[in-house]
Parts: sequence; C-alpha cells; structure tokens
Amino acid sequence: MNIDIFKSTPVLSELLRKRGIEGDAELEEFLSPSPKLAYDPFLLANMHAGVDLLLDAIYSGSKIVIYGDYDCDGVTSTALLMKVIGSLTDNVTYYIPSRLDEGYGLNKSAIDQIYQDEGEVIVTVDCGSVSAEEVAYANSLGIETIVTDHHTIKDVIAPGIVINPKAPEDTYPFKGLAGVGVAYKLALALSRNCEIPRSLITEVLELVAVGTIGDVMPLVDENRSLVKYGLRLMRLGFKNKGLRRLAELSGVDYNNITSTNVAFSLVPRINAAGRLGDASLGVRALLSDDDDEVERLCTKLMETNTKRRELQQEAFENCISLADDELEKGDFIMIEADHAHEGILGIVAGNLKERYNRPVVIVSPNDGLLKGTGRSIEGIDLYSLLNRHSEYFVKFGGHKAACGFTMETENLEKLRASLNEDVVGLLADNEKLFDRAIEADMDIIVPDTSIELARALELFAPFGAGNPEPVFRFEKVQVVDWKFLSDNKHARFSVMQHGSAIQCIMFNKAMDVYSLIASNKPLTVYGVMDINRWKDRENVQIRVLDVEEA
Repeated sequence: MNIDIFKSTPVLSELLRKRGIEGDAELEEFLSPSPKLAYDPFLLANMHAGVDLLLDAIYSGSKIVIYGDYDCDGVTSTALLMKVIGSLTDNVTYYIPSRLDEGYGLNKSAIDQIYQDEGEVIVTVDCGSVSAEEVAYANSLGIETIVTDHHTIKDVIAPGIVINPKAPEDTYPFKGLAGVGVAYKLALALSRNCEIPRSLITEVLELVAVGTIGDVMPLVDENRSLVKYGLRLMRLGFKNKGLRRLAELSGVDYNNITSTNVAFSLVPRINAAGRLGDASLGVRALLSDDDDEVERLCTKLMETNTKRRELQQEAFENCISLADDELEKGDFIMIEADHAHEGILGIVAGNLKERYNRPVVIVSPNDGLLKGTGRSIEGIDLYSLLNRHSEYFVKFGGHKAACGFTMETENLEKLRASLNEDVVGLLADNEKLFDRAIEADMDIIVPDTSIELARALELFAPFGAGNPEPVFRFEKVQVVDWKFLSDNKHARFSVMQHGSAIQCIMFNKAMDVYSLIASNKPLTVYGVMDINRWKDRENVQIRVLDVEEA
C-alpha cells in the first residue's frame, strides 16, 4: 500500500494525527486490510490452567457446559466455544440464563440444573468474574469452573481459574476485549495444544466481529485486527449460515458490509431473542448448518425483533412525560416504568439519553425488588456515580456508559436525591456538561471533497467506539434542492460553497432543522463523507449530522 498519499494529503494526515497514528509502521498497520497486531493468548493470566483443565475434560469425556449471557456478546461467545470445543468432543452443551427470570450471570438454580444434568465443567463466557459465591457453590458440588469474562471487577473475584484481561493480576497488553474476544483467545490457546482445524479458528472470527461490535467495545488495538478479519470473511459471503441469512433478511449487501451494518442490522436481531424470551434462539441460529433450520430460526429472530421495536416505541412514548417531570427535579433522569417489558428498558433508557442528553435510569418491579438499567452520556461515568452509593444496591454492575442493578424499593428516593446532588457537583465543574455541540474533526470546504478522498477515508474503518467516523464542518454554505423523504423524517439536498456543490442526506432530524433551511441564510453543516453506491455508480455525499446558523 502506498502510504505517501496519507502523509502528504493535509486532510488525511491531520485525521491520522488526531487518532495518534504516528510513524510509517503504525500507519501501515492502521490502514492494512491484513493487520498483524495480535497478542499471544497465553499472556492472559490463568490461560495455561484453563487450557489444561479443558483438555483433561475433553480427553476424559467429562460433560462441559458453556454458560453464556443473553446479549449479542454472550450469544456469539457461546456459539464460538460450542463450535470450537464441539470439534473435539460431543459431550459439550450450553446454558444461557433467562434475562427475565434469572438475570445476568451465574446463579445457584442454574448450577443445580447443570449438576442434575451431570455437568462436570462449566466454562463461563461474558460473565462470572464477580460470581465468587456461585463459583464456590459449583465447586462444592464437584463442578470445576473456568471463568472467561471482560467485565470490570469491583468486589471479590471468583475463586479458581479466571481469564479476564481486567482481572487485578492480569498483565495482558490490551484491556478492551469483548467477552467474545476472550472466548476466542481461549479457543486459540486450545488450538495450539490439540487438533482443531485452522479453518474453524478463522471462521469464528465472524462471531468475534459481531460480538465485539455488538458490545460497543473500542475498535482499536487488537479489536481492530479481529473485527477487520471478521468483516472480510463476511464480505466474501459469510462462513456462518445464520449470520448470512440474517444479513439477507435484513437487506444488507454483504459485499460491502461495514461495522455500521453489523451494529444496526445483525446485532439488534441477535439481541432481540434474549430481550423478549429465549436467547438460545440466537445461539441455535449461529450453530446450525441445516438450511431449513437456519431459515426457520432466522425468520423467528426477525419476527422477534419486529415485536421488540413495537414494545420499545410504546415504552419510549410513555416515558417521555415521566422524563419531562424528572427534569423539573434535577438533571439525573430516574423513571419508574411499572408496566414496560423489562427486556427493552435498556434500549429505551438509551433513547431517552439521546433525546435529553442526560444520564437516565429506568427501574421496574421485580420479585419484590426494583430492577434498574441505566445509560449515560459522554462526560458522566455512570458506573463510578452509582458505585458511590453501592449501599443502596442488592446487586450492581456495568461500566461507565451502562449499568444495571437491583435494589430495595425503600431506597429509591434516597438514590434519586443522591444522584441529582452528584450531577449538580459535576455541572459545577463543567458548565458545558449537557451542551450538545457536535465536535468536528476539522473544517473543510466543498471544493476539497472528492470521491478519491472518500475512498481514502474508508480505509480508516472499521468505525465505532474508539474510532469514530471523521466529522467535517462546512462553514457558510448555502442549502439548495431540499427534498423531504419518508414522512418528512429524512431529507436529501445539496450544499453549495465557492462555486461547488455536493449531495447530502440527513436522517431522522429533517424537521428539526427545516426552519433554518427555510431561512435561506448561510449555514454551518456538520457531516460525514460517504460514498453512495447504487448498482455500478458511485458518488461522494455528506451524511449530515447537524445544521446550525453560520
């Protein structure tokens, strides 16, 4: 690859500088379709012990149970280890707890069921690091446990073999792996000690990519390599039949599939089953090689996702007035949603966070307790905020952008008052905490846009957390040829500047900015440079994120 153009083109070199890409070797690695950055799986603490225990179980014919989670990361992790360990033994199965009846992580009832079914080794994926009591209970029944996880450990770590880059004693060079990334590392380590087809270890990278994107992990460092290879396999037509059929049913052109397609098309459909019922539906779809079964399972996932959208929209609309009332009390929105479906409350919290640009927690009744789920904005670490008040929680976990907990009903008002007081303090330190201003990577003028520049920018992908799409600011432009699309939610138009024009498209916010457009005044436009592909034609366009007065 000729990297000189990236060094000599001002727009590209500035964007690379902002991403911390310095030096030819680092630049080549960043842009390469075949990145080399990857770490030895045995750098993860306890990996040797985990592999030894698994091999002993496989060779002795012990029954192995993969214990997963009901979100996309957990489902892809479960499917990955089922495929890899299943290539070595038929005596492997999986268990995914019900989001609604059991909640996240290991629980004693599930362990009892595994014991009754003669399970002898549990391998957790995407959970288990803080399940000290549950792992000890499994041990007391004679069940050995390997924990693979990626979550922050705030309390007592589970006893025994814990493989987690965030574990206190772990020195693994990259802490940002998803649960499926850690599961893949276990599979890779296992493959170095027994006969697992290399093609299988490559094939499951599709699952690694989907799970990593689905859990919104940073697409930098080793994750960038893993996701790039996974997306490349998808573009070649998919190895996984379930993923391929989901892409087809979702209308995704997998020849040009991106991390954005995965995030908005594949991930929600895999997540939907766990949100509304049985997450094993997703696992079965990802494991099956039977075309008829794949069709049936993927069709069911599509139907479940449609139902999820309906429930989500209803709950969102019902929560708006409650959120408005909350804002009169303070800047932390805490809503009691007594009748909403528990499985969609996390998405609704995220939607409300976007609408109000405030941290949001939604609580609902659950077996005499309150179960809460929260989402936060940039600048407010929700995990740290809630952790200050851990005395109110029966159970609590998460990270800076999203958290979940259970609590006694009597503590709700105390928590609400405490969180609003915390936010007052944060606002005193940063008056612009709730400002919505879009931060552009750089200014650009319309004559400097081109299809060649857009193609070069595509090499910055995969985009996502940690590597966002470059945002450009076009100042003092004229908007022309405005045309509403799709019930006035979207719009297509052009912007003119210095005698040049470029096509634009705006999603979801067309009515919000139309009064500015109608003023015919010079405007400032913020957007992402895209390539619009249709049949054999390509043209550069701007996907507009916001418009403001110049």
